[in-house]
Amino acid sequence: MSSVALVVLDTVRKDAFDQQFGWLSGRRFDHAWSTAKWTMPAHASLFTGKYASEVGVNARSEGLDCPDSTLAERLSAAGYTTRAFSANLMASPVFGFDRGFDSFDGTWRVNANSKGLSGWRELLQNGRSGIDRYLAFLKLATSGQYRIGPSIAAGLLRRLSDSTWLPDGGARNRDDGATTLLDSLQQDVYSDADFLFVNLMEAHAPYAPPKPYRTSGDPSYDEVAATLTSHEPDARIIREAYDGSVRYLSDRYRQIFAALKRRFEYVITLGDHGELFGEHGSWRHLHGVYPELTHVPLVISGAGLSGTCSKTVSLLDVHRTILDLLHVDGSSRGQVLLEEVEDRPAFVEYEGLRTARIEMMREAGYSEQLIRSYDRPLAGLAMDGGYYGYETLDGWTEHGTPPESVSDPHEQLRAFRSSLPTRSTPDRTATDVSEAVQARLEDLGYA
Repeated sequence: MSSVALVVLDTVRKDAFDQQFGWLSGRRFDHAWSTAKWTMPAHASLFTGKYASEVGVNARSEGLDCPDSTLAERLSAAGYTTRAFSANLMASPVFGFDRGFDSFDGTWRVNANSKGLSGWRELLQNGRSGIDRYLAFLKLATSGQYRIGPSIAAGLLRRLSDSTWLPDGGARNRDDGATTLLDSLQQDVYSDADFLFVNLMEAHAPYAPPKPYRTSGDPSYDEVAATLTSHEPDARIIREAYDGSVRYLSDRYRQIFAALKRRFEYVITLGDHGELFGEHGSWRHLHGVYPELTHVPLVISGAGLSGTCSKTVSLLDVHRTILDLLHVDGSSRGQVLLEEVEDRPAFVEYEGLRTARIEMMREAGYSEQLIRSYDRPLAGLAMDGGYYGYETLDGWTEHGTPPESVSDPHEQLRAFRSSLPTRSTPDRTATDVSEAVQARLEDLGYA
C-alpha cells in the first residue's frame, strides 16, 4: 500500500523557494499555480479538486462545509489512515478542514484535538485565558484521549518566551510548527498514517523566526495602510525578515523531509500562495492575483523522481495525483502529474476582500469608494510557454507571450469564468468565531 505526505509551506514565494530549497530532491514543476491568493480557498481546492468558488469557499463564506467529498474523506472511505498537522488556523478544524481525518493536530495557534473529541475549541469559547487555559487543557490531556502534547508544550513555550519577566523574553527561539512537527515525527506519532497533511507557517507574517535567523529591523507594519496609502514600510527590511523566516524553514524542513521520506513513499511539497513586498503597490497577500502571489513552488519526491517539468500545472493537479497514487476513485478537475502532463490553462480567482478586513478598513476611516475598488473580483490565467495574464484594478496585464492558438487570453479567461459553476452560500466569516480565535486571526493579519 502506498503512502503520501502532503506538505504546504504556507506563504513561501516561488523565488524564495528556489533560492532556499535547492537541496530538496524530486521532480520540480516550475510553472505551478495556486487557485487563489490566500490560504483557505487554496486549501479548499487541494482538498476537493475543484475551484473554491465551485464549493462555496470565499471571502464571504469561510469554512469547508460543502457537500463535495474531501480528499481525506475519500481516502478514509477507501480504508486509509489519515492524519493532519496544521499551524494555520485557516486550515484547521475551526473552519471544517478536519473532515475525513482520523486525527488533526496543531500548534499553539491552532491547538486542535483529535477528531471527534471535545477539547480546545470548547476551551477557547468558555472564557478561560492565558496560562489557566493551558493548565485546564493539560488536565484533560492527561486522560490519554488527546494527541497534542507537543502542541501544548509549544504553546506554553511561546507564552513564556513572550513574558517580560523572563530573561531575554521575546528573543527566545520559537517557530510556528516545524519544531513541533519534527518532534512528533521523531516520536513516531504518525507511524500508522497512509496520508499525512501538513501546513507549516514559518514564512507567514509576522516573520519572527528564532533569533539566529532574525534581522535587526522591525518587520511589523500595517499592510492595508501600506497598500492603500503612501505610508509604506522599508521593503528591504521586510523582505530580509521574510527571507530569514524562509531560510529557517528550509533548514528545519531538511530534517522534517528526511523523517518523512523514511516513512512515506511520496512526499509532495508545495506553496499555497506567495507574498508581496511593495510590488504593484501592494503588500503581503491583501488582494489581487499578481504572479508573486499565485505562482507557487511544487516538488514531488519519491523513488526515481527527478528533473523539471515546465508545463502549466495547478494545485488541482495535486488532488488528482494523490488519488491516483493511492488508487482511489474520485472526481477532480486536475490531472495526474506523474504521467504524461498536458499543458492545461490554470485559472486563478480572487473573490474580493474578507468581511473582517472590510470592517477594519471602515473603522480606520477608509472611504467606501476606496473599499469597493479593492473589493471587486479579479482573475488570472496561466498558459503554455510561461505565460500569465491577469486582471488588476487598472486593467489587464500580461507576462510572457500567449500560445499562438489563443488570440485573446482575457476573453478566454472571461469565458471560462462565466462557465464555472458556483455554489451559492450564506455569509459566514471569521467574524463569527470566538474572541480567542479572532485574536489569533488578528495576530496573523487575517482579521
